Amino acid sequence: MTTLVSLLGSFGILSLLFIFYILARLSERFGSVVKMRPRYRHYYIALIFLVIGCITHLLVALAADLAPANIRNLLVSPWFLLLAYYLPLTIGVTIGLITTWRYWSWLVTEGNK
Repeated sequence: MTTLVSLLGSFGILSLLFIFYILARLSERFGSVVKMRPRYRHYYIALIFLVIGCITHLLVALAADLAPANIRNLLVSPWFLLLAYYLPLTIGVTIGLITTWRYWSWLVTEGNK
């Protein structure tokens, strides 16, 4: 049961992947219209970090129950989870947040003028 819940938890990361990909495509088109620097490429860097986190999440979810004890201990160790799951997700979401603010902050400030 916990493996199923863990696998379903991967859909949250996959949704972030889809959102960042859509934002990258929209920002690419918007940037070409208004002649902005191609900062949309940062979304693709963020996607790389999110893919690393997603693969790690799936690896831990699937192999934690099926792997031998020594590999299972490595996969659920705090340092492995920090370096291979939490840190890439944090970096990816932060890059995506900053890039989104750079491209789309005019939507927030436009109503205040």
